[in-house]
Amino acid sequence: MASSGAHVHHVLHTIAKRLASATGLAEDAALNMLRPPPKAGMGDYAFPCFELAKQKKKAPPELAQELAHALIRDTELAQVVHRVEAEGPFLNFHAQRGVLCSAILRKVCDPTQPYGESSEGAGKTMVIEFSSPNIAKPFHVGHMMTTVLGASLVRILKLLGYTTVSVNHLGDWGTQCGYQFLAWQKQEPDTREKQLAARGIDYLAELYIEINIPGKHLKVLEEKLLDKNIAVQPDIRSKIESEIAQVKPEADGLEQQARALFKNLEDGDPELRALWQRMRDVTVISLNKTYLRLGIAFDSDAGEAFYEPYVKELVKDLKERGVLVQSEGAWVIPLEEPGAKRKRPPCIIIKRDGATKYETRDLAAAIYRKKTYNFAKNIYVVDSRQSDHFSGFFKALEKAGYGWSMKDCVHVPFGTMKVIEDGLIKNMTTRGGTMVSLHEVLDSMVEIVRKIVEEKNPNLTGEQRQIVAEAVGVGAIVFWVQSRRRLSDIVFDWKLATSPDGDTGPYVQYTHARACSILRKFGASVPLQADLTLLQEPEELAVCKSLERFPEVLKDSAEGYEPSMLATWLLETSRAFNDFYNRHQVLKAESMPLMQARLVLVDATRAMLAKGLNLLGIQAPDEM
Repeated sequence: MASSGAHVHHVLHTIAKRLASATGLAEDAALNMLRPPPKAGMGDYAFPCFELAKQKKKAPPELAQELAHALIRDTELAQVVHRVEAEGPFLNFHAQRGVLCSAILRKVCDPTQPYGESSEGAGKTMVIEFSSPNIAKPFHVGHMMTTVLGASLVRILKLLGYTTVSVNHLGDWGTQCGYQFLAWQKQEPDTREKQLAARGIDYLAELYIEINIPGKHLKVLEEKLLDKNIAVQPDIRSKIESEIAQVKPEADGLEQQARALFKNLEDGDPELRALWQRMRDVTVISLNKTYLRLGIAFDSDAGEAFYEPYVKELVKDLKERGVLVQSEGAWVIPLEEPGAKRKRPPCIIIKRDGATKYETRDLAAAIYRKKTYNFAKNIYVVDSRQSDHFSGFFKALEKAGYGWSMKDCVHVPFGTMKVIEDGLIKNMTTRGGTMVSLHEVLDSMVEIVRKIVEEKNPNLTGEQRQIVAEAVGVGAIVFWVQSRRRLSDIVFDWKLATSPDGDTGPYVQYTHARACSILRKFGASVPLQADLTLLQEPEELAVCKSLERFPEVLKDSAEGYEPSMLATWLLETSRAFNDFYNRHQVLKAESMPLMQARLVLVDATRAMLAKGLNLLGIQAPDEM
């Protein structure tokens, strides 16, 4: 089993101990080999005999039969297991239901060892870079996945004992700053000051979009020329080339001006430095409102600009060591390996105009983090379209003499996010030529949920409805993002995401609220000393076995950088609990002892659902 020793319960310990006695294996080895059976109905735990059979030079089915005959007479094992049988190469154990339920719940409810938490990461630091929007632009839905996934990984890793450093590597340096300055300078001073005071970051974003119109138009036209169908249509091709000739001078002129302004910023122009700081401050204030709403805080918001002083030292060092070579007027790190089939472009460190690139700052940032935090892993939660960049970046670090890069630097990629509106699948990053702010999306979700809450639970006060609507509305989209494997492209459906009956965040939140409702009606402390062996029903066991998996799910989520595993577990546990609730009475159970045992089951489920939701950055309302 993948669970750590602190979370292994009495039944598993007994099975492992008796297996060790029968096989000659160490108890820990036997425990680690136990797993869920390959098919439902084959028991509670299975011991695969392949490896041991190979050592003993026997066929796995033969060894399984021998072990079954030996263990079926084991009196100590019989205290926790009522049947041992061989099924092909597997030795399967059928635990006594009540004993197993009791053993699991005692571990889940143990106040001395919070369930799922461990110290396996003790002494190791994980740096996690995520979110990282550009300054002077609203926080839009394109940043939703990196922000949500990165924050969940931070929470999960912390629970496993790692020291975490969450980094919001703001895009606050580069040619985009030059475009922003240029757009600002083209505005009438009084007007721009009034607009900035009234509209803040929305005004800066509007300026940025406007100044980039010629460049975007040029890019679209140039991409059209690459179309194979256009190549065989001279008239259309000629028309496009004519349009390019008209647009290109303006687009190129703006780019040259923007690059020059950024170079002046790098060279220390005091007016541009002051304007840059002002735009950065406006951005951070706006971003923090969204992060607060999502329950996210960062240990560092050191963006690209922070590493400017380190870049100069780095470039000097790389030149002195001969790592940098000149190529077409630029300074680069060659990445191509002799005899390699795939040609790798070099990593450009200094452009022909003497300005740095974001790759330069990425190198400086990675080296700084290694020196400052001595990280075990430096994790970048960035979408899959940047995979080539990170592959080249890690290779450039290695070429620069930092051998840890290929082992300790990790790119955690993810897919794209779209939305269904009016039956059509649309990109979520643009609407009417402008970026869709995340606040706009969250506000829409909260309003949808508020109307549902008003209809479903009219007894709540206006303030209570708003609190629930915010928790469920924001939670709906946060859960949706994490409920699929991160490399999958996600299609967001407003209606389905808010359903309390589907595979959604509201469904899990509703299950948590249902458990809370039962406990409120009971109206007293949960009787933790109840006789939990009375939990004999299949539905009770199903809930317990789902709870048992929590430590394993946490560990797998961390190792695979995959919060979707935790989201899936939450759905499975919720389904198991609702099946139990729909089939069995709790407060009107057949006897007082059984009621008390079931209350412990309800409370354990409530606590673990809340824990899982919180790890994903989702609130767990007590009522809905």
